[in-house]
Amino acid sequence: MADRQGDELRLLDIDNNSSALVTEAEVTDGTLDKPTVRQTVWRVTKGLVPVVTIYALGFWRVASVSAWVLVPFFFCLSVVRDLLSNAGRIKRRRAQLAAAADEKDLITANVAELPSWVFFPDIHRAEWLNQIIKQMWPMISAYAQSTIKKTVEPMVAESLREYKINNFAFDKLRLGSIPPKIGGVKVYDKVSRDQIMLDIDVIFASDSDISFYVSGVPCGIKDFQIRGMMRVVMKPLLTTSPLVGGMQIFFLNQPDIDYDLMGVADILDMPGLNDVLKKVISQQVAATMVLPNKLPIVLSNEIAAHVVKLPEPEGVLRVHIFQAKNLVAKDMSLIRKGKSDPYVIVTLGAQQYRTHTINNELNPKWDYWCEFASFSPRGQVLKLKLYDEDEMVGKKHSNLGRASIQIGNVAKTGYFDKWINLEDTKHGMIHVRMLWLDLTLEQSALKRALTETQELRITNLSSAVVMVYVDSAINLPNARSQSKPDPLVRVTVGQTTQATVGKLRTERPVYEQGFTFLVNNPETDTIEFKVIDQKTNTQLGLYVYELSSLLLAQNMRVDTQPYDLIIDSKNQQHDSKLLFCMQLKFLKKLPVLVDVNDDTASVTKPLSRQTSVQSTKSVNSVITSADVSEIQSSAVGVNTPTDGMSRTSSIKRDSTVSRNSHAGGGDQEPLIEQAETTELLNEPEEEPAPGTGILGSIQITLTFSVARQRLNVTIHKVVNLPIKEPSDIPDPYVKLYVLPKKENSNTKRKTETYKDNCNPVYEETFEYIMGVAELNSKQLEVTVLTKKTWHSPVLGQIVLNICDYVNINTPSYTGWFDLEAEIKEGTVG
Repeated sequence: MADRQGDELRLLDIDNNSSALVTEAEVTDGTLDKPTVRQTVWRVTKGLVPVVTIYALGFWRVASVSAWVLVPFFFCLSVVRDLLSNAGRIKRRRAQLAAAADEKDLITANVAELPSWVFFPDIHRAEWLNQIIKQMWPMISAYAQSTIKKTVEPMVAESLREYKINNFAFDKLRLGSIPPKIGGVKVYDKVSRDQIMLDIDVIFASDSDISFYVSGVPCGIKDFQIRGMMRVVMKPLLTTSPLVGGMQIFFLNQPDIDYDLMGVADILDMPGLNDVLKKVISQQVAATMVLPNKLPIVLSNEIAAHVVKLPEPEGVLRVHIFQAKNLVAKDMSLIRKGKSDPYVIVTLGAQQYRTHTINNELNPKWDYWCEFASFSPRGQVLKLKLYDEDEMVGKKHSNLGRASIQIGNVAKTGYFDKWINLEDTKHGMIHVRMLWLDLTLEQSALKRALTETQELRITNLSSAVVMVYVDSAINLPNARSQSKPDPLVRVTVGQTTQATVGKLRTERPVYEQGFTFLVNNPETDTIEFKVIDQKTNTQLGLYVYELSSLLLAQNMRVDTQPYDLIIDSKNQQHDSKLLFCMQLKFLKKLPVLVDVNDDTASVTKPLSRQTSVQSTKSVNSVITSADVSEIQSSAVGVNTPTDGMSRTSSIKRDSTVSRNSHAGGGDQEPLIEQAETTELLNEPEEEPAPGTGILGSIQITLTFSVARQRLNVTIHKVVNLPIKEPSDIPDPYVKLYVLPKKENSNTKRKTETYKDNCNPVYEETFEYIMGVAELNSKQLEVTVLTKKTWHSPVLGQIVLNICDYVNINTPSYTGWFDLEAEIKEGTVG
């Protein structure tokens, strides 16, 4: 097995004088039971020593005749003892190997050939953990209630003030008797040695009962539910108790949230207030536990709090929403052909941006750039949602499709440039470019970034990232004469502002919160710290830090220390102080892999000047910024190196097809990333030759996502449809069914109709919910029909066994299929 190559376990031999190198292959080929030459010589020597000794004693007449009787006995005893010792040694070494090896390797090592339905997931069941959570739920629930009251309540109250809704307070917090459930756990092995990283599928669907007051009006929520993939990072690892210094808990992407309203239900069911409430709840969950926001927990007093709580992004992702084509027309008109007014919402975790709207266009070109600080690219998804903007007041914007891209592979290759088929819509594609930037302390990286900015004449291009940790403040002045302040700290870099959680009635607040900012030019930019009383919005103190000072610090880092605050407009200093620390890192491009004559070379993508559109922030963005940085990149696409491989196979009706599979270079991503990446159905660059069927041929792409349990079917084109008479040119369209339950209308899909066309090009993608186990039992029926007559006669048909083309090992397949005569009901096997 390829997975076992090089996987060696050094185990201690039973003999104290030597150690043996044991591999998993020794278990299967029997070499573990075969003695080495050294062992063989040692065994023979041990057996001959007593025999030779007794023989010598008898030869020199020292021993009696009875010694000759004992010779066979001692010899047999030596052999038996040696066999028992060797059997025990092998047993212990097998136990050590079984304890250290992977379950998949052990099973495959003992079974020569596994059936096709056997699947080894990298996400494991955790029923034992569910049992522990069930027993501890009363204590966990009590802790969660106090945390929500202390932390979430002021955040929700602050968010509702933006909608002119005041006086929010929880009245009753009951999380219910049903504990959260862990759907599965995945532990990553390819991480740094000082941390442990695992993903947990969290499902919370409890009979909760939460009541609160909004402006004195009693309201409530019941049956609150949330589900999402939660990541837990335990670092740093220690050699002393408790062995783990701290934990970071967060959702990779926005979780699914649902609940039922109670109390004054008639008022809350009004669309306006209900939408505001749902938006605020989603924002608070995102602001607390969705990347880039984390829930840090310090477990050891030996670890400084900023080690766990200071955010450390792995890199920066720049996204270029270039253009789209063939979008669905949502605006109907009696005078002209229908159009749409499309725009795109770009989301990564809790960060969200919105492009501008292009009116009356089905092939819009936005040329829009935005950038995200990425803290955990493995498993995180960039989501694109296209909408048609409607100027009618109170009307929701129509959906034009969506797309999702796993950014783990982008972080590896450094660049992404592809057309992506839109989902949840009849047709449409979007062109997306992405650039991954690593973080470095190299001074030359800053010079290269600033030089590029000057050449492109773009002043908002980010060149660095600064991480800020606000620890605490001391001796703050009172904003009101009769009470202590309710302070929070607003940190501003450029046009981006982030704020700490407000503390109530204290002159010495402790925040222990970290923030990350993208910096345009650290040589000229500053960081502004404002301490604000949240009740009166009065400024309690101000401190401005020049980032150029940070460039001169060792490793561009300053440790936590107090800084004097300016407390009035006369710039007079007071004994008020703010404690914080900072770390600065520069952005650095990765070498991009390009395909040059089947040889892989490393180059750096150049930037070129294009017409730029200024970024606009989303009203739902957790990180508030007035304008996102404008960035420009090369218009030249980079294609992932691929290897072509064709296979000819015979399907149920002996039709011959050509099968191509593509494999990207570099190491494989974890299963969830590899599966999601296969959802990107790109325009074929080198198409196989069409078939030569009498009734015509059809080109289809099948793509299966293990992570999402989805089968995507793309109908590319149909060629060479026959014409019986010159006046009878077909109006073809394609209809899909998943067999054997054809009567189930949920599996019916249909493309658009093209008038008077024997070679229609569709480029339409359809999605089916389908598990791994269903692949072996499902068939796909593809039928080409014409709408020339009222009953839509069949022009040709094929029936494909889905498992012949896509499976876990081959998630994507593109090929041509020759159309055949229609198969009547009951003839399909």
